Amino acid sequence: MEAPLFDFATLLLAIFAISVVFWFKQSKIHTLPRHSQLLFGVTPTMLALMCFAMFVLGGIGAWFGSGRGTQGTLSETAWMYSSSIIAQLPIVILYAKYSLKLRSRRVIPISCIAFVVFVPLALSVAALSHAALVTTGMELHTSLGHETLKQLIDAPMGVQTWVVIVCVTVGAGIIEEVFYRGLLLPLFSEVFGGKTVWRAIIATSVFFAIMHIGVAQPSAILGLFVLSIGLCWARVKSGGVLSPIVIHIVFNAMNIAFVYSTHL
Repeated sequence: MEAPLFDFATLLLAIFAISVVFWFKQSKIHTLPRHSQLLFGVTPTMLALMCFAMFVLGGIGAWFGSGRGTQGTLSETAWMYSSSIIAQLPIVILYAKYSLKLRSRRVIPISCIAFVVFVPLALSVAALSHAALVTTGMELHTSLGHETLKQLIDAPMGVQTWVVIVCVTVGAGIIEEVFYRGLLLPLFSEVFGGKTVWRAIIATSVFFAIMHIGVAQPSAILGLFVLSIGLCWARVKSGGVLSPIVIHIVFNAMNIAFVYSTHL
């Protein structure tokens, strides 16, 4: 039996999210430095090439993995995810080499602030938009907003399950944050300019959300857009990708734990 579209817990979460966002705005914590501070010793052309390389290598890795295991099963997903992550590791290592001068600062407090502000907001946006879209017949009524979560619930616990869990938590946290917040955000900051990096944050978040089309429901994609804004804020505020990596890993792990606790 599916959970109701809107319940008291969702209402409390939305009220909490609005209250925290109001505090976030009033406290001036949201202010960010100029976009030029995102660069870490590489040219925009080099950033674009590294983004392109990660995109292509990830696609090649996923293509290699898609031929393994039974089509549409968790086994194939495990192969695709792990192969894609391994294929992108050379660019991650290259990024780490170039970004050694970036010293992440205040990682713990910034990660906590970003998590408390943007995670409840992202979940509230996803829940409320899901209720609206289901009511209008534009989305199926389900508490599983991502295809991978559906596969994890339907498959028996085994090696492939743990491979997928590690890939979508630690793997996705590192790979996606290096790509989106480590490379794409600085690139967009140079392309769009502006007094601050907010234009680049919005552009990066739109791209991040678009890349989840096909594997996530529309309501979940809206929530991911909001989450990405928080991850970008943490990246700029802390000066490195460590903070968004931590938030990303915890967020995905929290979703998996919640799904297992409510469906098993």
